[in-house]
Amino acid sequence: MSKCLNPDCLQTNSKTTFCQKCGSKLLLTDRYRALEILGQGGFGRTFLAVDEHKPSQPYCVIKQFLPQAQGTNNQEKAGELFKQEAIQLEHLGKHQQIPELFAYLIQDNRQYLVQEYIEGQNLAQELAQTGAFSEAKIINLLGDLLPILAFIHQKQVIHRDIKPENIIRRKSDNKLFLVDFGAAKAATRTALAVTGTVIGSAQYTAPEQAMGKPTFASDLYSLGVTCIHLLTNIEPFDLFDVSEGDWVWRNHLKVKVNNTLGHVLDKLLQLGTKKRFQTAQEVLEALQLTVKPTSQPTPQPTPQPHNRNQYQPNFINVKFGWGGASLSRLFVEFKRLYRTRPYGVNVM
Repeated sequence: MSKCLNPDCLQTNSKTTFCQKCGSKLLLTDRYRALEILGQGGFGRTFLAVDEHKPSQPYCVIKQFLPQAQGTNNQEKAGELFKQEAIQLEHLGKHQQIPELFAYLIQDNRQYLVQEYIEGQNLAQELAQTGAFSEAKIINLLGDLLPILAFIHQKQVIHRDIKPENIIRRKSDNKLFLVDFGAAKAATRTALAVTGTVIGSAQYTAPEQAMGKPTFASDLYSLGVTCIHLLTNIEPFDLFDVSEGDWVWRNHLKVKVNNTLGHVLDKLLQLGTKKRFQTAQEVLEALQLTVKPTSQPTPQPTPQPHNRNQYQPNFINVKFGWGGASLSRLFVEFKRLYRTRPYGVNVM
């Protein structure tokens, strides 16, 4: 089986060299053969593929850049973000919990990334199937994710899009992987986005990142929001009281968490950057996690063959029209945008 990569065709073929419908080459650079579509979004499609240059023909993932954004400037920005993912992954090098980059390619005037395939579910899917996470699962999540953030921050990279959809639990050993570095930026470089453009997902975005000034602590904030969403199974915007200007996640818990974890989450969620933890190591020390905990087995329903929606590309790109908004007003505006345009917005 071979899936045509031509966006206007997508014919399923036998294992041949050229598409039987449109005549396009089926192999990406004569090496990677797409088998089926895993997901698609505003920035492109992802395919399950095999590497035919290796004897075992292992699975991999092909990401195809195919922007739906209107306008030349938007498409150019989207193209820069796509290439940025390849640059950041190459800069980071190998890490056992970040999918490895195999190649960045251009074929038929389209950009492609080829990456390691991680079989499993993202945490949004897991939440939908198993319900709110226990305290133990949250502690294990932090124990798995914080060392990854410490690694990328040491490399001067800010992820900028930490959320349940971008954390995959590998089926074979329950190890968590951080994926989707398309929004990542080097901390020492000028952001690709112009002033007033937000890169990330609104519900999880730190206030300073929403104003175009992300820091390493912005990733820690997003991780904190991810944790309270998983603990409560309630959307983040509904866990923030705009009238009080504060998070009220504890009001939605069915089972109270211990004081240590509660204080850590509260500090991760501080709206003011200076009141927050500044490094991932500080959080680990506060949790007294000197050694990363062993991932606990998590029951997962048997997925349908290759139904891997965790690979669906997903960005929110918000442009707002004021310079110095209050944090509460920022939350109100983000909530309005999120409710009305959940898949990507560009408000002038």
